[in-house]
Amino acid sequence: MTNSYNESVNNGKEPINLSQIVASFLKAFKKLWWIMVAFMIVFAVLGYRSYKKHYVPSFETKATFSITAPQYDGSEDKTYTNNSQLASILSVSFGYLINNELFYEIIKQDLGVNYMPSVITVSAVPDTNILSIVASGSDAEMNYKVIQSVLKNYGSVADFVIGDTQLDVLEEPVVVDIPMNPYNPMDYTIMFALIGMFIGVIPSIAYAFFVKTIRNKEDVVKQLNVAYLGSLPGIILNGKNKNLKNCSILNKEVGFRYLEAMRSINSRCEKELEKNDYKVILVTSTLDGEGKSTFALNLAYSLSKSQKKVMLIDGDLRKPTLHSMIDQKINSYKMEDFLEKKIKSSHAIVNIEGTRVLALAPSESSKDVPKYLNSTQMKHFIEESRDVVDYVIIDAPPCSELSDAAILAKYSDAMVYVVKEDFVKVNKIIDTLQEFSYTRVPILGCVLNNTEGKLNLAYGYGKHYGYGKHYGYGYRKGYGSRYYGRYGYGYGSYGNSYGTYGHVSDKEFRNKERSVSKKIQLETTEEQRKALQEEREALLKEESNKKTKTEAEKEAQINSLSKKIGK
Repeated sequence: MTNSYNESVNNGKEPINLSQIVASFLKAFKKLWWIMVAFMIVFAVLGYRSYKKHYVPSFETKATFSITAPQYDGSEDKTYTNNSQLASILSVSFGYLINNELFYEIIKQDLGVNYMPSVITVSAVPDTNILSIVASGSDAEMNYKVIQSVLKNYGSVADFVIGDTQLDVLEEPVVVDIPMNPYNPMDYTIMFALIGMFIGVIPSIAYAFFVKTIRNKEDVVKQLNVAYLGSLPGIILNGKNKNLKNCSILNKEVGFRYLEAMRSINSRCEKELEKNDYKVILVTSTLDGEGKSTFALNLAYSLSKSQKKVMLIDGDLRKPTLHSMIDQKINSYKMEDFLEKKIKSSHAIVNIEGTRVLALAPSESSKDVPKYLNSTQMKHFIEESRDVVDYVIIDAPPCSELSDAAILAKYSDAMVYVVKEDFVKVNKIIDTLQEFSYTRVPILGCVLNNTEGKLNLAYGYGKHYGYGKHYGYGYRKGYGSRYYGRYGYGYGSYGNSYGTYGHVSDKEFRNKERSVSKKIQLETTEEQRKALQEEREALLKEESNKKTKTEAEKEAQINSLSKKIGK
């Protein structure tokens, strides 16, 4: 296995697939959109505060002049052809004249300040003899005083520049208290928010280019080099179903697509199990939260629907979860209480109602977990379960974090690996599988969980389809062994009442033919099979009628549209 993984990793770089990158980006953005929103909010707040802190209102005060050139006689050269040309030339020379340190000192002395409070600009109106002087600054009153000082003092330094040129004031300066840049933080805030948005998208882009996860069947086969058992769509609980404990296939609210996907996976698993004579199946994943426990539970239910007896064991003794997923009362205990004979088998093992599934699901976490997983009691319980049921399913802890799964692998014939779509990095999964390969337990295949196209539980699968409450089974005879005490266990009618404590020897337990309740049988009768078949046919007929009705409605709409076009 190790060599095959190395070959798959070292085959070289794959060509860039733009569509896959875009798809990866969109998936990453669905996960990381909150980062972008956070950056937008932070940058918007920073932009608003920055604008508020640095905002300075700017006022302008303007004075307008008309320029008239002096009269020239014929003996002199005519320097200016007209007044508009004179205004254009004077706007440049007059600007240099005013905006110099000498004139600034005159204005400062006149105003009694030690700084230049305004910026002075001089400009000519095109194709006219009009000249404008503008003073701009943060103090409207001071702008007015600066213009007044310019009009008062320009003559003392401008005679040698403008000579006898006449300047007539057309517009007197006034105090303008409306700023040229009104207080408007919105534009600045939006600009900073956009900057934050672009920065916030960077993680999604980096994720699309550099983070490799398992996203489809091809990734499972090429990247992990393991058999592909199938995909399970994600399930979203709608408003009225949020209190449901789990998404098991016994839940009537679970959609048809999920049930069909689970049935397909079960068919592949059952085929491989029978082909290789595997009886003990270990279900695990790389990390917590990938849905392995839900799959283990549904695999047990699916095998049960195939008339198989299943023992389901919660092997995660540190954080047991199966007890909370079974919609049935389960006693509270620790695994060591059962293994050390502190409680009876009938107290620990429960027959899930309406199924052929026996569950050993402790509700309390254990200490010194490796000790109990490695114990002789655990080994013998699993070995004896082989003789009682058709299949044993062990819901193991994630195998990348602890060695618990590797310990449980010693008792297993095969492993089913659950991978949540676009959740764990490929390298992490490969490393975990490489380490787990040293257990020599064959990998039955990989199940891709929580795929795109999630199901809403508003669409039920059929009210009457599934196992009826009378199709259970039970044991009346108890059993005991040298490891668990002679308590035995048994299940009465409907799978919800326990039989009397057994006093059967270990030899009898292994060899004696088990009798069953008079009310409940281990094998489904012909009448029960017929009832199940009729229910299934009724469901399929209902689905077909809905489809036919939909097609008829579409055809009627098309005919109606055709008639309107014809008219």
